[in-house]
Amino acid sequence: MSDRASPSSRLLVRVGLCLWLSAGLACVWEVLALQPPDSPLHLGVLAGPIAQLASISFGLGTVHIIVGYWWSSLYTAGEGKLVAWLLAIGAIVQVLALLYAASRGLMAVQLLDPRLDARMALYARGFGHGLTLAGGIIVLLRAVRR
Repeated sequence: MSDRASPSSRLLVRVGLCLWLSAGLACVWEVLALQPPDSPLHLGVLAGPIAQLASISFGLGTVHIIVGYWWSSLYTAGEGKLVAWLLAIGAIVQVLALLYAASRGLMAVQLLDPRLDARMALYARGFGHGLTLAGGIIVLLRAVRR
């Protein structure tokens, strides 16, 4: 990325790199969670939600970096700030909801879960997904029109 990159593109690339870092840390966490229970390295949490956190963080990070690098061909300087923030905040909310869910051993996918924290994690995840989806659709429509 050049020094003349817009603040929005820098935001997206930075968020993408943070998401990649999150994915890497989640991979280490998953390996520790997969250790046998009698191992001193075992963490005592379910590995499935951690793997979900790692894969979604990596995927969102990749998309953010790609969109960040293409940003200057989609938007002129000063345009698209709201869209960039939609993408960034949506991804951050999703990953934070998945981080909370993984720390509690929840998948955050059950709509009628009797546990309030499981439903709140699902709703937060859905809210973040909606923001990311809205931003992604706007970027995609902009790319198709160009």
